[in-house]
Amino acid sequence: MRIPLSAGIAALFLSTSALAQQPIAFPMRSQSPAQTSIDTAMCYSYANQHTGVVMARVSQAPEKPKTVKPGVVHPVAVAAPLPSSAIAISPGSAPVAASAMEASSTPTPGVAADARAAAHASSTSADAPMPALPPPEPPMVQYWRSYGECMTDRGYMVR
Repeated sequence: MRIPLSAGIAALFLSTSALAQQPIAFPMRSQSPAQTSIDTAMCYSYANQHTGVVMARVSQAPEKPKTVKPGVVHPVAVAAPLPSSAIAISPGSAPVAASAMEASSTPTPGVAADARAAAHASSTSADAPMPALPPPEPPMVQYWRSYGECMTDRGYMVR
């Protein structure tokens, strides 16, 4: 029985895509196959300990982004209040501590009034929204990075 070329190519692509997330380690110090298997096992153990990921329990499939359903209210994180010394001074209304601090300060030689005005203007932009944080890194990415670092330390080239 002869396997068609297109079926062989499809099987090759499917088999390599399943291993796409695991890095490949090449021995750089002429390690024997027995030493390579020992190092691989040690690095799997190292990655398990440092990331808390158990390969048998975590899916290898990439995580799907969560979608927000319209009409559903999601809780919003609230930032902790700033200390009174960091309160931005808005024009027309100044907190007592900040106005007393400004009144007692004397002009500093070498610092231009424009620089003080720019610093004051930048401190009033505290009301601007913070940029969104990047999504958390999937656990398997952390696991394979830890595995790759261990294999690199043991004398392997990891790709």
